[in-house]
Amino acid sequence: MHITKAKCHSAAAIALAILITSCSMAEPVKKPEIGPAGSPTESLPNPPILERFQAPPAQLYDLEATAGVIFQGLNKSKWPEAEAGLNTLQSIWPEAKGLTGEKKGVKTADEALTKLTAAIQEKEATATYDNLSKFMGSIGEIGKSYKLSPLSDLIAVDNGIRNVSFYVEDNDWAKAAIKVNELDGTWGQAKPSLEKVGILGEVSKTHSQIKQFKDAVAAQNKGAIEDQLANINDSMARIRNYYRGK
Repeated sequence: MHITKAKCHSAAAIALAILITSCSMAEPVKKPEIGPAGSPTESLPNPPILERFQAPPAQLYDLEATAGVIFQGLNKSKWPEAEAGLNTLQSIWPEAKGLTGEKKGVKTADEALTKLTAAIQEKEATATYDNLSKFMGSIGEIGKSYKLSPLSDLIAVDNGIRNVSFYVEDNDWAKAAIKVNELDGTWGQAKPSLEKVGILGEVSKTHSQIKQFKDAVAAQNKGAIEDQLANINDSMARIRNYYRGK
């Protein structure tokens, strides 16, 4: 069978193209140095496999409990209470940070805590609220490293509850309505991760409470909002305590 030189060259070119494609597919995709609007998010490497399945330090749950103390102080203009909560937060965080290591979120938490401290010292409610949310959001980011723990979901829900409460207290009903809708969505995403046999009843109760909380905000009924918020505080604290250290 006669094969022309042109056909040989064509076949060789195709083989070379396949070889190059195969090699490029085998290579891992490199992290880009720049994106359309600047540098990509700085990320840390994933922790070792065994570490990813460890329980988060109990101190991370204690930080969330302390956030509630600070928030109540700022939202009700009880600054000595907020300052006491801050002192507790400042004592827990170094120990928690030492146990978690240099995970994604630690640097941001440090920065937010510095700003939170200044805001509480100046008794600036909005800045305190903003930086408390940022600090706890960073703790939630750290929590994502612990794959079997619902810590990050729990913090996301608690931050959402604080968001609604802040704007209700400020009588900003438009923002409160937006935030309660966000809370409802966050809860819907978090609920499956919180549903374990030992705490299932409390999770179901919280589901109903959040729906009633949403209705109360829509009606701008402060009495009903306070009632539901008290119930949610109790249920979420029970859920937090159940998962602490697990």
